[in-house]
Amino acid sequence: MIRIIYIADSSKHFDEAIKEYLKRLNKVELVKIKPTKLWNKSQIIQKDTENINKRLEKFSEDFNVLLSLNWKQLDTLSFTSLIKKRLDQGININFIIGWAFGLDEDILNYISYKLQLSKLTFPHSLALLVLLEQIYRSFQIINWRNYHY
Repeated sequence: MIRIIYIADSSKHFDEAIKEYLKRLNKVELVKIKPTKLWNKSQIIQKDTENINKRLEKFSEDFNVLLSLNWKQLDTLSFTSLIKKRLDQGININFIIGWAFGLDEDILNYISYKLQLSKLTFPHSLALLVLLEQIYRSFQIINWRNYHY
């Protein structure tokens, strides 16, 4: 199973495309967390991290991938290999997309792998859509379908 845990207010601009990929990927679960409504940046970071950590405590045996800036980038085939290896071992994968201010280092206690989706900055809903597309592409590659050329 693949789970995407993400913080977002709204994804209305990308809802149709997100729904389409979720329909195609019946093995992906979305866990949406509302962003913290505080004024202090450090409090927001701390509270958002706590909210994600509460979910990750349940999934501590899973392979948890944190998406953030300045970490390792993978090409599509390497990303596919990362997914296939864990799923073949019967290990669930959780992708975590934090909020605009980032997350506290406490989250690293639960993280198995750190991944940078791109050097570009995306709205969180678009990052979710790009991640869903890459997961879909990976399953097409794993199943020898003509989607990735």
